[in-house]
Amino acid sequence: MHRLFMRDSMEKPKARHYRYLFGPVRSRRLGVSLGVDLMPHKTCTLDCVYCECGKTTRKTLVRKEYIPTLDIMDELDDLLSSAPDLDYVTFSGAGEPTLHSGIGEMIAFLKRDHPRYPVALLTNGTLFHNPRVRDEISDADRVIASLDGATSGVFKKVNRPHSALRVTEMIQGLVDFRQAFSHQFFIEIFIVPGLNDSDSELSALKSALGRIQPDGVHLNTLDRPGTEPWVKPAGDTALKKIANALGGAGLIRFHPKGRHKKVAGDIGDIQLIETLLRRPCTAEDVAAIFDINTQMAQDRMERLVADGLAQKKRMPRGTFYFMQKNAHVCKTG
Repeated sequence: MHRLFMRDSMEKPKARHYRYLFGPVRSRRLGVSLGVDLMPHKTCTLDCVYCECGKTTRKTLVRKEYIPTLDIMDELDDLLSSAPDLDYVTFSGAGEPTLHSGIGEMIAFLKRDHPRYPVALLTNGTLFHNPRVRDEISDADRVIASLDGATSGVFKKVNRPHSALRVTEMIQGLVDFRQAFSHQFFIEIFIVPGLNDSDSELSALKSALGRIQPDGVHLNTLDRPGTEPWVKPAGDTALKKIANALGGAGLIRFHPKGRHKKVAGDIGDIQLIETLLRRPCTAEDVAAIFDINTQMAQDRMERLVADGLAQKKRMPRGTFYFMQKNAHVCKTG
């Protein structure tokens, strides 16, 4: 394992270091979004071929308090008490957030103690067949659930689910949630060319969407480096054709000049690594998140590459930096 210690030559972060909060990031779906990561990296119900957080190392359906709920609420209370300018507080990160048994308590805490901030949940939707999960997240303001395949074969190829998961059960859970949920509910479909873009699969997806009746459907495709190097982005022409086939889905697009706000000031090694573990970023992304100039952001990430802790990959939107799968951060420095 690689280990990273704070360099004496680098400035110490002036703000508190948050272990479970990241960003705010410029989300293509949610504007300026403060991320809340409830799960250890990388604990999930799926091992999606396109996931920007890397390969799932702990595939499970067991719900429990993976990270102390009170610790997460303490960080949220500390940060939000300074009244940062945010569009959403979003449960997302490096694993499936509904696996955490305290998610309902955390949503209730935000609605009670920090009601000015809308709460969003980004989820793969695999646990919505569980009535308790549906009840715990019922007070979220916006839920965006994934549905990348409506047939068993495609579900297994794209999402590589836990062996006990069934796509039919997952779709029924989404239907049941929609019927009881009174706030905004969207379905996101991640298009992997050659896997879930055939006419037959699109027809099955359209049928499933007709049953679920979400408020909207978002099409996504590769923007950051994914888990499997062979995954390629779908082109604009293909996405528009797919959108039409599904009855008018919307396309998720990156808007580089959108407004942005920072939460903390100076950036330290740990803050940068925590961000890159959860979300591959360009130098421009990091500069916006931490309110530093682009050259400084690039220099910091190039140093991580030189130390063997990070990698970089050229994508259509720019060069993305992300942590090595075996990188380890020493948080005692």
